[in-house]
Amino acid sequence: MPQPKVPVIPPAERIRASYKQLAAASTDLKLAAQELNKTISALNSALESLDLGVSAWHTIASGEDQDNNYWSRSIGYTLAGHQWCIAFREASGNYNHDDHNETVYALHQAPRWMVVESLGKLPEVFETLLERVQDTTKKLKARTEQAKELADAVKAAASEVFVPANAKKEAKDGKL
Repeated sequence: MPQPKVPVIPPAERIRASYKQLAAASTDLKLAAQELNKTISALNSALESLDLGVSAWHTIASGEDQDNNYWSRSIGYTLAGHQWCIAFREASGNYNHDDHNETVYALHQAPRWMVVESLGKLPEVFETLLERVQDTTKKLKARTEQAKELADAVKAAASEVFVPANAKKEAKDGKL
């Protein structure tokens, strides 16, 4: 039994039809992205209000080959540009050479496929961020003690080196 002939649609007509469908679909895509960006903005505002100043990353995907080329994609919280925010990072390079490339996007500026891929890992980012904040707090406290010791040493040395102004006057007047 012969196969029925399927009408051949010319390429220009196929592109024309696809473009019209893309135009309609792009409106839905933009609205969905705007809604997601509002949520990301709320998360960023909540984190920004904590004034952490600490970065944390969680790897989404990574790999390397037999020539020591590597790549990774991560989501995290970091200083991107001049603002702390939830961000996406792509990194690649080669372990054998001084070759490392890294691109960091504020999440609302990352390509949409990256956003879709990474958002499920936000709980891990928050957990890692908590660990980093706790560790940084412990280190800051230890360094504060060290800085106090150094400041006390400088203060003691300064008191031995500098004679107060009234002591100089008394020495000149023969009162010392």
